[in-house]
Amino acid sequence: MAKEANFTYLIDLVNPYLPDAADTSKEETVSLIIEHASDNQYSPMPASSTLNTYATDGISRSASKKLLNLINKETSSLEEYFNKIGADQLTLIAKKLKKDGISPDVYRGKVPALLANLFTEEFEKVASRKNRRKQKIPTKSEDKDIFTKTVSDETFSTVFRQVNASEIDAVKNRNSIHAFVLKPELLPFSYTNLKNLVTSNITSYAIARGVSKTDVVGLQAANLLRKYAKSGIPNNLLGELLAYIFLEHEDNALKLYTRAEILKFKRTIDSEGIYLKRDQGKNQLILGASQLNNNLEDAINNVVKKIATFDNNRSNEMVLATDIVDRSILRTQFGEDKSNTIIKLMAPTETDFEDIASYGIFIGYKFRTQLDLDDCTQEEAKQKCRQAINCDLEQAIRQLNIVIQQHHWQKSSFYVYLLPFTNAEEDTHAIMKDLIGE
Repeated sequence: MAKEANFTYLIDLVNPYLPDAADTSKEETVSLIIEHASDNQYSPMPASSTLNTYATDGISRSASKKLLNLINKETSSLEEYFNKIGADQLTLIAKKLKKDGISPDVYRGKVPALLANLFTEEFEKVASRKNRRKQKIPTKSEDKDIFTKTVSDETFSTVFRQVNASEIDAVKNRNSIHAFVLKPELLPFSYTNLKNLVTSNITSYAIARGVSKTDVVGLQAANLLRKYAKSGIPNNLLGELLAYIFLEHEDNALKLYTRAEILKFKRTIDSEGIYLKRDQGKNQLILGASQLNNNLEDAINNVVKKIATFDNNRSNEMVLATDIVDRSILRTQFGEDKSNTIIKLMAPTETDFEDIASYGIFIGYKFRTQLDLDDCTQEEAKQKCRQAINCDLEQAIRQLNIVIQQHHWQKSSFYVYLLPFTNAEEDTHAIMKDLIGE
């Protein structure tokens, strides 16, 4: 069945490829589309929370009407903008448009004009619809925090560069796989900015959402993570933290609760965290998993083995995504009113909530290459580094295609993030020891 080229689909489609993007946040992608569609005339730019809402729920009627008044169809600023996307990236977009049934005959040269037309047609469609009320999302102050990011990701773009992004062909639901590298892409990798990013998110990861961040709460979070690390439950604490950061930042998959934060209640879950993602009008339950290993192939095999042990994958009958969430944990973490709001959001209806759970996976591995990174300039070394990571991405896709088919997981969504380290096992242990102690 052909997919609908609505606003959220189009934003997801161009997200990793815009030529002047500082990072790969959906918020920035929406902002850049509005900016270039209006030839820099749209003012004031919507707030960050509004841009994120446009990315997940679609652009508003009023914003579409405003854009149409500013768009000059004769000069086509959007088409000119999309022409600046690299040739390889345009080929990937064309492949995606064909696969999804949007335009069976599209090829690389036609992509810029087609994208400009699809965005304009979407603005026209949204602007002309009746001003009907959207499905109500709780907006009371006490419920607002449930539906917003908890991650502190302002410095994300100073830490990581996305080398490439693609899809896993075996997965028939929405999916993505991203390959990142630590800036400045020179070996041995620098971990200073990574440590700062992780430090700013320790409290958000280890403490229930909605709890105010204070120095005391921060100390409690660090103490909790030390106990969690000593409990023998986590194999790779930094991997769990990075899975959380990437899921919330890259895919707007919002943390409900993590395995670390429920430790104080003497509770545990088989995944590393439970996340909720609103995607083109549907809600997905995402189970977090991670692996840090010096060998990329082993890292992928190990994380697959971990997922295979999740209760929903060991059952002899279908386990609905809504049944995976522990309502008693929700009540403990959020209280009665907020937990009921979340449960109501997950009420299984045919159109709103996907029945099968999906997966968010972080994989850290040791950087390896046969390329000479010494006898060259800095820029040549960076280019060779990215070239090697591109090969790692291709290897990961091939391997995941096989194991996903073997386990019959094609109907789930997969959101995968790859990141090489100088030494994945030693360095990541040292980073967490430095940040929270032993």
